[in-house]
Amino acid sequence: MKKLLLILSLIICFNLGAQNQAANWYFGYGASVNFNMSNGTVSSLGGGALNTNEGSASISDEDGNLLFYTDGSIVFNKNHQVMQNGTGLFGDSSSTQSAIIVPKPDDENIYYIFTVDNALDGNDFGLNYSVVDMTLAGGLGRVTRKNTNLLAYSSEKITAVLKDCITKSIWVVTLATADGSEGTINSYHAFEVNNTGVNINSVVSTFNDLYVNDKRGYLKLSPDGNILASANVQNGLYIYDFDTNTGIVSNQKRLTLNTTTQKPYGVEFSPDSQLLYVHSSNDFFDPSNPQESNNPANHRSALSQFNLNAADIQASKFTVDDRALYRGGLQLGPNGKIYRALSATYSQGVPYLGVINNPNNIGAACNYQHNAVSLAPNNSSQGLPPFIQSLFNTQIDIIRNQVSTTNLNLCEGEDYTLEADDLLGATYTWSRDGVVLPNTDYFLDITQGGHYELYIEPNNGDCAIEGEAYVTYSTNPEAFPTSLFQCDEDGNPDGFTLFNLTEANDDLTGGATNRSTKFYESLLDAQNEQNDINGTSYSNITNPQTVYVKVFNTLTGCNTITELYLDVTATDANNAKLTQCDDDENEDGFYNFDLTQANNDILNGLPTTLTVKYYLTYEDSLLEQNELGNNFVNTIPYNQTIYARVENDNACFGISEIELVVLELPNIEDTFETIYCLNFYPQLITLTSGLVNNVPSDFTYLWSTGETTQEISVNEPGTYTVTVTNANNCNKVRTITVLPSNIATIENIEVADARANNTITVLVSGEGDYEFALDNIGDPYQDSNLFENVAPGFHTVFIRDKNNCGVIEDTVAVIGFPKFFTPNGDGYNDTWQIYGITDPSQAESIIYIFDRYGKLLKELSPQGEGWDGTFNGLNLPSSDYWFRVKLQDGRIFKSHFTLKR
Repeated sequence: MKKLLLILSLIICFNLGAQNQAANWYFGYGASVNFNMSNGTVSSLGGGALNTNEGSASISDEDGNLLFYTDGSIVFNKNHQVMQNGTGLFGDSSSTQSAIIVPKPDDENIYYIFTVDNALDGNDFGLNYSVVDMTLAGGLGRVTRKNTNLLAYSSEKITAVLKDCITKSIWVVTLATADGSEGTINSYHAFEVNNTGVNINSVVSTFNDLYVNDKRGYLKLSPDGNILASANVQNGLYIYDFDTNTGIVSNQKRLTLNTTTQKPYGVEFSPDSQLLYVHSSNDFFDPSNPQESNNPANHRSALSQFNLNAADIQASKFTVDDRALYRGGLQLGPNGKIYRALSATYSQGVPYLGVINNPNNIGAACNYQHNAVSLAPNNSSQGLPPFIQSLFNTQIDIIRNQVSTTNLNLCEGEDYTLEADDLLGATYTWSRDGVVLPNTDYFLDITQGGHYELYIEPNNGDCAIEGEAYVTYSTNPEAFPTSLFQCDEDGNPDGFTLFNLTEANDDLTGGATNRSTKFYESLLDAQNEQNDINGTSYSNITNPQTVYVKVFNTLTGCNTITELYLDVTATDANNAKLTQCDDDENEDGFYNFDLTQANNDILNGLPTTLTVKYYLTYEDSLLEQNELGNNFVNTIPYNQTIYARVENDNACFGISEIELVVLELPNIEDTFETIYCLNFYPQLITLTSGLVNNVPSDFTYLWSTGETTQEISVNEPGTYTVTVTNANNCNKVRTITVLPSNIATIENIEVADARANNTITVLVSGEGDYEFALDNIGDPYQDSNLFENVAPGFHTVFIRDKNNCGVIEDTVAVIGFPKFFTPNGDGYNDTWQIYGITDPSQAESIIYIFDRYGKLLKELSPQGEGWDGTFNGLNLPSSDYWFRVKLQDGRIFKSHFTLKR
């Protein structure tokens, strides 16, 4: 018996070891992850030597220990150093799937690295393979044979799958031209790898209606080996049948994607080979604008699912995810989940992997999680390492709960049955935590946690089948019976009312975190988790009544049933009324009430242990929802009723009505401004209370002067206030500002005359606001005190107070002289005289006239008729003559004029 157990354990370990070949992934910009199959964890490793935009490959031994990895051109050993002779392979890090590593059947030390070039650098090396011997270099491996050519021209895609479990041969498949020469790609080549090496003669499947001129995109076989999916960035998505016995590809079908992300790149199958996932993108590239090509906002990707069992596969397409993202690969992991490479642009990575947690489930149930696995400080790029797809075909779902295929969370006391298909003639071996169990049925009843594994030997020549489940048992949450007391509904004291059952949650759960509740009217409903009732608004059906409650731990889903006792009380509390005058600022009937001012009236005569809470509606107060708090602005202007819930330790004692009343303020004009003319003193002016459309006798008044009449009289400037109070004792204050004004005082009148532009500037002082006019006491007046282009002579200046306090005036002389005169006796310009100095104030001014040689010809008086152009009775000739004026006020003017005859 011990020998049999040993053999079975070895068989199980052997099959798990095959999966462990995919335990370590190295890819992207220094990124790497490890799959620990003993505990089901996935963790970032770091320390990788790769820096690849796309292609990579890695391989581990049967115990999950890293052996080596490559970007298709350089091979690194497990110490992240370049392997001996490990450079110059004909793959390329910019090739979609630059390499795939295949172990030699029946030889644990020999591995084949199949590489495909990218043809972007002008050196297309096609499909080649190199050989690694792990017995060399002290177990670090050495490349012993390099770049054996299989096809002269190939696409950037390659995949592999187990041929059969007897020979353990492997098919390696790529897409190329029919004869291996450079040209339009339309043929699939399947190369067999067996225990004698690589068969260089491929099985060729040609499709004359397939024209691929873009090498990019992933190629994947399904884990069961029956379906082939080919993603061609520019030429579309195709699926085929694959015959693992012959290597023949057949039955070509094309699938289409959406219009914005229609260019497929990454493809992968679900572990059960029933669903196909596609990572497609808009493949944005602008060669004339590299900056825009490197802008993540210009890139968009979609993750799509196709059901390969659907009658119409195309119609089954479901968009799992659609976002701003660059293209990326997909790869099935040994834990049964599919991982998505994330990249923002061609060379800008993302420090995460996305993951499809339940890829066997149709639609959204596949549970895609973005940024699921952290790679920081390293980054994912566009590619993930491919593996022999058969490594992921041995696992079957033995949980079968449509939640997870590998993890099962149960609660204490819960029974569960793990189950496989009942295969005729098959042998079933179950184990828990590595210990073989005596059960040999196709199902296993479990009552405790652990790592359960199933090994199925079909005994018909088919490959062995495995299943596993990580089972965790969680304790049930504590739950505590409690009571809720509620007030009877207003006006209908019949023992029936509304309850908010969730108000008891803290008591039911003991205040524990991560808890939720469901409520049921019967224990049977609670046990069967059916017919749950609305806990936030429930009308009791008896009084008292017991409701059954399931308390859930929201983290584990485990639950415990307890009881909630409901009782409707008949106690009551006092109504109250709060009255406030309207807000003086808005006067709209709304007021910010301090509701606690009603507490004394509500609790008058009641036990001192009671507390009060306020609610907008009666129903809210019953259900204890939407509490208003202590300060509340009424939502209905002027008059509104709200409700107060009186409680005794959360038990309802009574519900009161609180009437909120907002009283109107007197309708007055708040502010007013007027003028008092100081020059009219002691004349009085009248100030009023500013009432609008009201009867003055309905109000009382209090002025800042102490007067209590509706109007007062004043005769001095200042600020006056009057408080107007209505019958409700609500008041409002009017402010009147009396500003001083006065007639102007003339300080000076400045005259600039005897020039081309004579001006008058009037300088005044005083409390008023003044305007000015010249020679006309009526309009028009001007705000400026400057008059320009004033004619010589005498003028009257008028200064008017704009506040109607009066006008003052003054006379001013503007001096001027004619530029010429014509003493010819025609009555026009016969004499020459200075203008503007005939006023008695200038009577003593003297005018002297000279010829051009300075000879004094005439002395004139301002009061005289002027000079007639003679000297000593003789007419002087036409010429320019000079004058000098010495005014009585001391000013002196000199200039010249012309005598014309």
